[in-house]
Amino acid sequence: MSIIDSLNSDDLAVLASTIAISLAKDKTNDEINVLGNLVAAVGALLLTIAAQNQSIDSIQEKKQQIKDLKNELKR
Repeated sequence: MSIIDSLNSDDLAVLASTIAISLAKDKTNDEINVLGNLVAAVGALLLTIAAQNQSIDSIQEKKQQIKDLKNELKR
């Protein structure tokens, strides 16, 4: 993902537009709708995975902070 990470927001928008136009070329409206729904579903699932990963990371960080505080209180 390093290529995407290095793009600014304008470049990312141009890339997304280019991909969309390329995918839609020579497709029927029904095919474009199916592709659009597929891309939307993939995007939604990626966001769900990222949110869950962040939630788990946050919980683990809090548990570590509690453990560290307990260790400090024992001293």
